[in-house]
Amino acid sequence: MRTIAAVSTAAIIAAVSTWPHSAAAEDFSFTVVAGHPPITAGVAAIRDFFIPEVNRRLEEAGGNHTITWNEAYAGALADVQGVLEAVEGGVGDFGYVPHLFEADKLPLEQITYVTPFGTADLKTMMRIVRDLHEEVPEMAQAWRDNNQLMLAAVGVDNYHLMTSFPIETVEDIDGRKLSTAGLQTNWLRGTGAVPVAGALPDYYNSIQTGLTEGTVTFESALAPYKFFEVAPHVTKVNYGAQSSSALTVNLDVWEGLPDDLKQIIEEVAVEYQDYAADKYMSNAGKSLETAVAGGAQIKEVSDEVRAGFANAIPNIATEWAKSLDDRGIPGTETLEAYLRLSDEAGVKFSRDWLAE
Repeated sequence: MRTIAAVSTAAIIAAVSTWPHSAAAEDFSFTVVAGHPPITAGVAAIRDFFIPEVNRRLEEAGGNHTITWNEAYAGALADVQGVLEAVEGGVGDFGYVPHLFEADKLPLEQITYVTPFGTADLKTMMRIVRDLHEEVPEMAQAWRDNNQLMLAAVGVDNYHLMTSFPIETVEDIDGRKLSTAGLQTNWLRGTGAVPVAGALPDYYNSIQTGLTEGTVTFESALAPYKFFEVAPHVTKVNYGAQSSSALTVNLDVWEGLPDDLKQIIEEVAVEYQDYAADKYMSNAGKSLETAVAGGAQIKEVSDEVRAGFANAIPNIATEWAKSLDDRGIPGTETLEAYLRLSDEAGVKFSRDWLAE
């Protein structure tokens, strides 16, 4: 602490107690990394809400700090499977990390992908996930092990089948090749379908060239990625909304920030989470309308058909939990907590994921 001459010790203590954590104005320069382009709602929400809102609140707070943002989207610095490492190593300061590709490093973040057929209400889903992080400290620790702090959980809206062929029942996908990602490939186990792992930006070409015959993906991606052009049959199986990504910050960068700036970033991040969820859900409806206008055929399935899809697959939730338990990771504890929080939020699943 700097020396202050000719004042009493009591006066020094009184003065220090009233100082903010960082009295000096500082200018910061941050790079935000995303492998996805800003047609992805979660990335667009960083550009359109998170960044300008942080800047606005800094100015409103008196302009003690300013931030220059470098926005590196669409793989400019890292592809969709490289953002975690880019932020960990300091290539980016903030990142839009699609953790569905990081099952090895962030295993507990996969919780919604091993419990499909739940809610389509994305905002409810993301609040459950945020509460889950409060109950299971190992989730935050996994991010710290990758030199990051999760600022906001980001999800995507309801998943369906989008194919080049019509579907009536689960038997209709037997033998069909479908583009999927991460643990979502498990949704096709037991159905006879052949999952082909990939990433959202690759699906169109995979279907167009015949590598696959469709995809399992979410509604709001249908129009921006023009999947309806190559997969015009949209079967609303309703796998549910999913927690797929996170807005994170490099831990070394974070620990070097003044508390007043941290507070603003954290407050905006919580609002960003809901903003992104709202955008995904709003875009989902518009996406379906655009797809129909472009020739897509939308088919709603009955609860019985949905249950048929749900019950065709093995209990991937308990398999996942037990495999993590064996590694000393609280898989069963996380699964039970997630399902309890979901039940408390009024979420009902098409099957009991705790049943053997």
